[in-house]
Amino acid sequence: MGMKFRSVLAALVVSLLILTACSSNNSVPATSGTGILYLAAQGNTTISAFSVALNGGGLTQVGTSLGTGAAPFALAITPAINALFVTNNGANNLSSYTINSDGSLTGVTGNTATGANPMGAAIDPAGKFLFVANQGTFHDPKSGTISVFTIQGTTLTQVTGSPFATEMPGELTGSGPVSVAVSATGNYVYAANQFDDTVAAFSVNTSSGVLKALGASPYNVGTSPSGLGISPNGGFLYVANTGSDNVSAFAICDAIVTSCSNVNAPDGSLTPVSGSPFPAGGGPVAIAFDPAFTFVYVVDKQSYQVSQYSYGTGSGVLSPLSPPAISTGTTPVSIAVRSGATGTNIGNTLTNPTDYVFVANNGASTISAYTLTTTTGLLNVAGTPFTTFSNPSAVAVK
Repeated sequence: MGMKFRSVLAALVVSLLILTACSSNNSVPATSGTGILYLAAQGNTTISAFSVALNGGGLTQVGTSLGTGAAPFALAITPAINALFVTNNGANNLSSYTINSDGSLTGVTGNTATGANPMGAAIDPAGKFLFVANQGTFHDPKSGTISVFTIQGTTLTQVTGSPFATEMPGELTGSGPVSVAVSATGNYVYAANQFDDTVAAFSVNTSSGVLKALGASPYNVGTSPSGLGISPNGGFLYVANTGSDNVSAFAICDAIVTSCSNVNAPDGSLTPVSGSPFPAGGGPVAIAFDPAFTFVYVVDKQSYQVSQYSYGTGSGVLSPLSPPAISTGTTPVSIAVRSGATGTNIGNTLTNPTDYVFVANNGASTISAYTLTTTTGLLNVAGTPFTTFSNPSAVAVK
């Protein structure tokens, strides 16, 4: 199942048609108050920046598009918003960029080598380390790894012992890690292993970046897990299971929650949430949260939709909204949420700010934009789909 997933993605990198992205493709004007959206496109191997109008969600390109390596797959932005990294699945490396004050990008000469077939990436909350999931191959039991790099500006240095294996001793096939997530404290890292239907858990040495497998790892999940997401309160890990059309949920035993057998000794272990796994649409691949409210959004790649949920801050239980899903373009693969308000309005249910959600549609070569009504969590289409470069593969918003 995991091999099929990679094959489908590779097959999408075939169009050489480059479409000019411009604000006229979205009916919502870009005026005052902006965020920044970053887009990786596989068709022309580029990374681009767009301003986001926070009074409507309109997009306008900032600066020029820059080249990446072959088949860019995922984006990671430092907490200081001064550097951006792109995993290049077809080149086994990372591209690095400086984020300028206006949100535009400046490329860094040379790429950084990873393991085989890099896919998902994540940065710890302190901005010290970059973690990259290297899927490897199904027939090589030593190829599934996590690369760890220290971050100094845009300079990446691989830590001692990296890359770290995600396979268990004695496994005869690869585990196939495709995404990574870092706990809210930065003390633990989790990887979705697509080939063996598990999530691997590691402790992080916060001084050196060295990973150590946790004793209870790996944890069984649904079929062909892909996307990972940790709730804004740091209490729960969610896993999008592409092959079984559902979402697994776990409580995280970490310092900021009390889901541990001994609350004074957090160990990063995972406990299944009651009712898990929860139904999703066809082929869920990515997960995003509203950063200030209790809403969860899951991209369903095969059914061309986003599933909408709320989650219990104490239980982690997912509850579908009504309606439970909204349509996207063809083959959605990535999602990002941007708060539409700043200052005291963030998370303020009295002022009820409108937030924005963006979905990259790989098959349609578009970005779908939505308003997020923070009183209900429901998404509503914001203008017409934004036509962009061919085969967009990842979006990130700041």
